[in-house]
Amino acid sequence: MRPLPYPPGPQGWPLVGNLLDMPRTRIWDAFSRFREQYGDIMYMNVLGQPIVVISSVQIAQDLLDKRGAIYSDRPQMRMAGDLCGFIDTLPIMPYGPRFRYVRQLMHKFMGPRTNVEKHARVEEQEAARLLLRILRDPRPESLQEHVRKAAGGIILKLAYGYPTQEDDDPFVKQADKVVAQFSQVVVPGAFLVDIISPLRYVPDWLPGAGFKRFAKSCKREMHELVDMPMEWVRRQQEKVFDNESFVAMHEHNLMSTEDQDVLKFAAGTLYGGAFPSCTVSSLYSLFLALALNPDVQKKAQTEVDRVVGTERLPALSDRKDLPYIEALVKELLRWNTVAPTGLPHRLTEDDTYNGYFLPKGSVVIANIHCMLHDESIHRDAARFRPERFLPEEGEMAEQDPLNICFGFGRRICPGKTVSENSIFLVCAMVAAVLDVSKAIKDGVVVEPVFEHVGGSILHPKEFCCAIKPRSANAAKLVFSSVELNS
Repeated sequence: MRPLPYPPGPQGWPLVGNLLDMPRTRIWDAFSRFREQYGDIMYMNVLGQPIVVISSVQIAQDLLDKRGAIYSDRPQMRMAGDLCGFIDTLPIMPYGPRFRYVRQLMHKFMGPRTNVEKHARVEEQEAARLLLRILRDPRPESLQEHVRKAAGGIILKLAYGYPTQEDDDPFVKQADKVVAQFSQVVVPGAFLVDIISPLRYVPDWLPGAGFKRFAKSCKREMHELVDMPMEWVRRQQEKVFDNESFVAMHEHNLMSTEDQDVLKFAAGTLYGGAFPSCTVSSLYSLFLALALNPDVQKKAQTEVDRVVGTERLPALSDRKDLPYIEALVKELLRWNTVAPTGLPHRLTEDDTYNGYFLPKGSVVIANIHCMLHDESIHRDAARFRPERFLPEEGEMAEQDPLNICFGFGRRICPGKTVSENSIFLVCAMVAAVLDVSKAIKDGVVVEPVFEHVGGSILHPKEFCCAIKPRSANAAKLVFSSVELNS
């Protein structure tokens, strides 16, 4: 008999519990509405599965960070894990020895300071290449593709040592395809098989079993994602080439077939995981934010000109001296919340919190979007305003989006540093080189609209803006920088 009550939540029905209350789309919005009635920690039960929704940074840190030993597992995701095969990838891998081993491999590559400095060279080169693509083709319909190539170029170089092709790179296209599928299948409650587990046994040909056919397609694409670049690496081993990649760092030390399989999926997690998608979404939203907020662009340009000057491009080493650009990065990650509920955690032991009982086996969902748009913390939350993160305004340090949007506890995104460094570099370089404004068509200003598309990973809906170089000298800096690094 439980000694304490469950957290508050909507009243359930006999047998099905809160099945009818469980949202199928835009679950962060539904959970935010529930928060107004039930508070920062809410309890639901769907067909016997307990669900705990957290809408407060403090509670997320108390439970997911400080009690990570019992909150770091993932729930069984029948669709994404069993049917689509993503269970071998780090984001939804069960917490245990294999998970800790993969995290160890990734930390060895991404954690040490010397490696971060090596990564900075790659990130700076790809950021400059992004600007070059934009200068050559500034059409708004090409912008998202330019951004995808930049994010793909960074992670493919770091994961495999692979230099991306300028036109229709097959690895970048494959990552786009798999990330879109992953985003769709990990949304809690989006597929009935995640709620009614025996549905995974229905025959593929049965009417209504389209999810089984879709899952087979996802699994096939996911295996191509992890196999193709590894084959490329093996072909390069016969040549002499500079490769300081994640795969090259570990491959010769992992001799068993099982270790090689772990490495393959670990590299695939880097290449096709959530944080390249976070980078794409954040960088695309940068151009939308600048078009909508010319005052923000002017402040960013003024700071970069003052600190860096006009004779070189910004570098990662300038980060400590560019507080407005740093605030711009934080506001991008807050305003455009890429993973609004992250991925669910699973509680492995009974727990109590603030007088409530949290049962073993609970699916724990952090409503990150709600945390980053809480009006009691982020005043005028719908407005894009980097100043909120400057020292003089001093929003609470524990509410820093860099400590929230990449997840919590032992499930925090392993590519956090690479992603935030990449976003910083592009923000600084765009401020140094480009003017972004609203487009004008037939003499009429086209007003961009901030709307999201996607599943568990969101992107701004395609928008129209005008992009041009700030000056001939600014454009020349980009061309000379790319030539020096090519």
